Amino acid sequence: MKDKITQQTKELQQSNGGHIFYEYQDIESYINNTVSYILAGVEQGDHVIVIENDRLYPLIKNALEMELNKDDLHKIHRVNNFDFYCFKGDFNTETVISYFKKYVEPFLEKNISIRTWAHVEWADKEQLAYYVGEYEKEVDKTVIEFGLTTICAYDQSRVSEELRQTLLSCHRYYMTDNEVNCISKDLKPYRMLNAL
Repeated sequence: MKDKITQQTKELQQSNGGHIFYEYQDIESYINNTVSYILAGVEQGDHVIVIENDRLYPLIKNALEMELNKDDLHKIHRVNNFDFYCFKGDFNTETVISYFKKYVEPFLEKNISIRTWAHVEWADKEQLAYYVGEYEKEVDKTVIEFGLTTICAYDQSRVSEELRQTLLSCHRYYMTDNEVNCISKDLKPYRMLNAL
């Protein structure tokens, strides 16, 4: 699985990055995919920004510590996802995008290649459903602007059909625990990526 993620992310970086909606069902698969994505990034010389919660990050970190040396572990930068998405007390698109840009710009100014993994979680379903479309459209613009590869992970059990359709319209790729599909018709060529 790790080799497939490595190859796919190389392709995405060569095509000005990629914005991936990951709708996961299985926590073990989620952790394995997160670790594989991070390892692929480090192996390609990237720093990886991981926006994750306090419950899952220790599991991810333990797996990474078994695979990476201390120098490589310093290429992983963790941000608490609740702090990130509710930086000023609520899920506000402008605030989150501004915070994201301020966080990645120092890397880009030093020509340090980065990729991101963001576990998007929220307290209030209605609040997220209202803001997510605007937010994800801005993330897509930012990803293209900076040439980043980023995965936005959502727990499938918390995603309504309306929210799923919004997320599908705001991302270029759709990932499940087992596969990644290109969903953006404006990308050339339009093709399904290999299953993970």
